Amino acid sequence: MLVIVSISPHLASAEANNCANPGPELNNFRPQIPPLPSPVFPFFDGQDSERTIEDYKGQGVVLNFWATWCAPCIKEMPSLLVMKNILANEGIRVLALSQDRKGAQKVIPFLKKRGLEGLDVLIDKKGNVARKSGVQGLPVTILIDAHGMERGRVVGIAEWDTPEVIDFVRRCIGPDRS
Repeated sequence: MLVIVSISPHLASAEANNCANPGPELNNFRPQIPPLPSPVFPFFDGQDSERTIEDYKGQGVVLNFWATWCAPCIKEMPSLLVMKNILANEGIRVLALSQDRKGAQKVIPFLKKRGLEGLDVLIDKKGNVARKSGVQGLPVTILIDAHGMERGRVVGIAEWDTPEVIDFVRRCIGPDRS
């Protein structure tokens, strides 16, 4: 028995093109083709309220996995905050999800000391979100579209506040693009 599966070239290329060609600034970007549903596991905010990625449906999400003990993570955090502020009114959320086991009691003073209070306090208490998302090192940043689909990821550090990277994020996961 022969089964032939065909994917419309137009649909396949349209799906891939939104996140194609990130440019040299994101040479460590790996597209997820085809896009896959982002794992839905709980994480917690600074008040210990449970959240999931589902809370952000309808918006693009830049989900950054980091820790207070990770030097490359710390280096890229100011650029994540700049990008968050630039994209705040465009339906794209920048979420920095800490892997620190001591939770908010460690993260809140850390962010304050570095002038990064504009980043939401989000904690992956037991590392379940990172594990289920296939994160094996830090930092890792996953781009999730408005439908909750992973469009790709950056493994390692990036300069998130350059015009080229911000335009790429808009094109890749902006709510009116996906």
